[in-house]
Amino acid sequence: MPETHEYLVPDYYPSFHCKMGACRSACCEGWPVSMSMQDYFHLLGVQCRGELRAKLDCALHLVKYPTPERYAQIEHRYDGNCPMRLEDGRCALHAELGEGSLPYICRLYPRAVRAEGDYECSCAGSCEATIELLFAHEEPLRFIRRTLTFELPKSAERSVFFESFEHEQALRLCLIGLMQDRSLPLPRRMLRLGAAMAEAEEALSAQDSARIDRLIRGETVLEVPEPSSEVRPEDLHSGLLVMEKFTEQLDERSDSIRAIGQDALGYFGRDEGTMNRYQAARAHFDQIAPRWPVYLENMLVNHMFFSRFPFADEHESLREEFVSFCMVYAMLRFLGVGHLASQSDESALVDLAAAAFRLIDHSAFHRYSARMLRDLGYDTPERLFTLINL
Repeated sequence: MPETHEYLVPDYYPSFHCKMGACRSACCEGWPVSMSMQDYFHLLGVQCRGELRAKLDCALHLVKYPTPERYAQIEHRYDGNCPMRLEDGRCALHAELGEGSLPYICRLYPRAVRAEGDYECSCAGSCEATIELLFAHEEPLRFIRRTLTFELPKSAERSVFFESFEHEQALRLCLIGLMQDRSLPLPRRMLRLGAAMAEAEEALSAQDSARIDRLIRGETVLEVPEPSSEVRPEDLHSGLLVMEKFTEQLDERSDSIRAIGQDALGYFGRDEGTMNRYQAARAHFDQIAPRWPVYLENMLVNHMFFSRFPFADEHESLREEFVSFCMVYAMLRFLGVGHLASQSDESALVDLAAAAFRLIDHSAFHRYSARMLRDLGYDTPERLFTLINL
């Protein structure tokens, strides 16, 4: 049954519309579309034309270890496309039977509806329409309340990171506010974010609500160092080594991002000319995307809200969540500068960002990136700064 609630949403949310056939990189491209047991049996029995029935019967497959929430999936064709996708880019199911015929994941995507605790809804950065809205947004994102109606699948109750802490949303919005302080350059904001998260982790471990309240109200003094903003050749070479190791880890997680990463690494190289090529690429990037600091801020803030950062995973510490967040920052920056060295259109940056968030938002990115940086010795504030300052 549809349920109506008041949700907290980013202020771009009312403007979101699916691009349908006009999308350059469709949301179903390259992804197996998972569905619940309810969706699976609905599609098995749905009344439709013979051509669509034949496609469905060939495409639906049970997953290896089915659960009621993830029971089956639509297998893609040899070219990576969903077999339901028409030549004009639209979904055959939607075109013939309407939105109500779609599995929940297709019906809701890219919306992330959080219908437990604090009601929230946002859009994934893996959708190019979301990225385009974020790029068009001049001012810092605001969060507003809207009455929305959704029919949602039943899901297990979400575990709570800190059961006695009643201000999770307020703390998350406090951290978002630190990322939106445009009086500071973005790398400096990241250091303040890290200091705030270290303070929050200590307070949460001690179950000190008063200390958390002071942080939320902005009364906590966040001490951060004043590192040099200059990119030194040794920092660039070690940063490229980190990105090379990270790209190697993408073998089974994201073909598109691995290819873009290899393209960027191939352009920079690791020889005497690396610094000159990097500086030329950075100047070219700034020319193509002069509003990049605003773009990056909006993408990071949207990701924070979408993922409920830093409480996305109860098994990870806030320190590990911060380390992985630095990797989100560094990856977007590195891929942007390196990949756009051979591009002249800002739309290439939109496509790159959407592809990156397909990996970031829809995989265990935060776990393996935090562990990789720890293994490489890049999980200290000083080393993280050299990485995000590239």
